[in-house]
Amino acid sequence: MIRASFTSANGRYVSFSFEGHSGFDVKGKDIVCAAVSTLAQHTARVLAKRCGAIVEKEQGKLNVQIPFPNELSDLLVEELYESVEDIKSQFPRNLSVEVKVNEDRHTAVRS
Repeated sequence: MIRASFTSANGRYVSFSFEGHSGFDVKGKDIVCAAVSTLAQHTARVLAKRCGAIVEKEQGKLNVQIPFPNELSDLLVEELYESVEDIKSQFPRNLSVEVKVNEDRHTAVRS
C-alpha cells in the first residue's frame, strides 16, 4: 500500500510524503503506482523550482519539505491532495491518505 501524508501548520501546507508500493499489479504495469508517482514527483519538482522546497527521493519514498509556504505552494499541494484522494476513492486497498494539522503544538490527524 502507498501511504501519503500531508502536514499543514498555521493554515499552510508545510510538507508531504509518499512511501511504499501499491501492490495493484507487477512493476511496470501498476497503474496506481504510476498515477500517484507521476502526480507526486511533478508537484515536488515544481515546488522545488518555484517555491524552494526540499525534495528527498529514495526507492519507494518521496519526502518534500516546504520551508517558506505561500499561496502557490498551497495551491499545488491542495491539488495534489485532491488528486490523490480521487485515486484513493477508486483504489482504497492500494492507497491511504492522511493529513496532519499542527496548530499551536497540537496535532490532529484526518484520514
